[in-house]
Amino acid sequence: MTATEVQAERDEIEAAIEGRTVPSLLAEIARSRPDAPAFATADEKWTWSQVHGRVLNIAAALRSLGLVPGDVLGVMASNRPEHILADLGASTLGATTTTLYATLAPEQIRHVVVDSGAKVVVVEGEDAWRRWLPVLGEPTELGVVITLGEIGDARPEGFTGRILSWEEFLELGTAADDGSFSPEDPLLQEQMCPDPDDIAVLIYTSGTTGASKGVELSHRALLYEVEALARAAGLPDHVVSLSYLPLAHIAERVLSVYLPLRSGGETHFCASVKELPKRLAEVRPTILFGVPQVWDKLRTGIESKIAEQGGARGKLGAWALRAAEAGVHPEATESQKMLARLAHRAVLHRIPVALGLDRCAVRAVGAAPLPPGLERFFAGLGMGLTGVYGLSETCGAAVMHRAGDPRRPGTVGTAMPGVELRLTGAGEVLVRGPLCASGYRNLPEADRELFTMDGYLRTGDLGSLDDDGMLRITGRQKEIIITAGGKNISPVTVESLLVEHPLIEQALVHGDGRPYLVALLSPDAEALRKWADQRGLADADRAELLANPELREEIGQAVALANSRLARVEHVRAWEFAPTQWSEDEGELTPTRKVRRAVVVKHNREHLDALYPR
Repeated sequence: MTATEVQAERDEIEAAIEGRTVPSLLAEIARSRPDAPAFATADEKWTWSQVHGRVLNIAAALRSLGLVPGDVLGVMASNRPEHILADLGASTLGATTTTLYATLAPEQIRHVVVDSGAKVVVVEGEDAWRRWLPVLGEPTELGVVITLGEIGDARPEGFTGRILSWEEFLELGTAADDGSFSPEDPLLQEQMCPDPDDIAVLIYTSGTTGASKGVELSHRALLYEVEALARAAGLPDHVVSLSYLPLAHIAERVLSVYLPLRSGGETHFCASVKELPKRLAEVRPTILFGVPQVWDKLRTGIESKIAEQGGARGKLGAWALRAAEAGVHPEATESQKMLARLAHRAVLHRIPVALGLDRCAVRAVGAAPLPPGLERFFAGLGMGLTGVYGLSETCGAAVMHRAGDPRRPGTVGTAMPGVELRLTGAGEVLVRGPLCASGYRNLPEADRELFTMDGYLRTGDLGSLDDDGMLRITGRQKEIIITAGGKNISPVTVESLLVEHPLIEQALVHGDGRPYLVALLSPDAEALRKWADQRGLADADRAELLANPELREEIGQAVALANSRLARVEHVRAWEFAPTQWSEDEGELTPTRKVRRAVVVKHNREHLDALYPR
């Protein structure tokens, strides 16, 4: 695409969002489609008129508590209507919101509170409340805490601010509403609503390479992202999404909060990832985003259901899955493609309906490398996954497979409409466009490092572009391994092949300054338990299972298979299971389940060293 064509796309989208903000879109939808469905849980439904009314009530309550334009509201809550209602209420005042992952430790919570300058927070549940208690006893700008649900009897020592229940908070809004929050009254629009360039949300990075940073995203950038996404994906006006990933993740915020405001879509809520299969079948969303791990869990569920049938039906199903995957392999023969079509007609056409993905126009995957085997599995089912690539700093997707474009294995698509993409001489991916962040909160030096002199955002990722502008991500600039022989190797490339095996949830490849690569493998606890049950080992503990010769033989073959698809210098010469399950509590995983490489290496230095015989 030429520079003129990219500029034309950008001009068209910017004209469509000119002067608009998050709360102005909400007001438009409430006026034009007041009775249309907006939010839904398993047992509660909201119309857009009801959502707007509650948002104005919340805005009145927040204003009475002293929140003013530019202030920050923090939220630590699950995916539920109140979470987004509080968010939109703050936006209506011209305030900024930030969502905190529910798994953050007290010191991480304190970092976000201090760095953001949050004045008011909403906290849900007793577990989250316990994490907040040490923070509330320290001096910060925080003056009000609003609690959702039961929080227990513990109260913070030394906290001089107000603690309100959600019900008390709403009553405060009713009492404080002086009429300026009426949907018909223009005073709110004129005096309180934000400017498009104001910061709508702070997204704190997962901190894989250091302390988390607050990414400042404006109303203009977010609405550009939404409009570009809708056009690139060919989305219908009425979008039905299922909110299940943490709302601290930019992808979930775009799909659950901002995209539905574009044309009055529906957001359904899922209490936890464990309930995802059940809610998918109930909701039948038209768009679904998942990290590779989510799609891998769905694959495991499909395979398990087929295996449970047993007999001829089970064997037929297993054959159909193998035939379908072989039929979409880049080197598939005509006979393999024919068998794949037969398998789909005979067996596999029922799977999308059973999953609740039969009307899902976009099945997006991103945030981590997609194993090729997983990509082929869903393509074989006729449910090809749409690759997306982006960062919190680009409001989510900056690159994606556009509707109608080919799905080239290993690629994540082309630049979003109106977005420019280029590579440095070292292969770093650079992005320029209206969806880029305003910068980092309180980090002017990091801001200068984030952008090039001509306005491109440095992603820190390495990639390659083919002749059609298709991007392939090859690794992280800061994670390149340089072996003792001077070879530069991207561990991400190797790890993405290792985790193709359903028993391997995470992998860490190591070898900086060493003669060859080794790997620590963290097994998937659920898949491991099913493996054990099928072999009569239900009573065995984790250590016994990881020492099992049959399991080690199977994983050894998986490593050998990965090696067969890699250059010799990328081969994993030795491996071992991680002695403990990696967790967020120990700092080994980010809230989005990415491996914090430095922490895992620090915790397992002895085990890694043991893989290199003296």
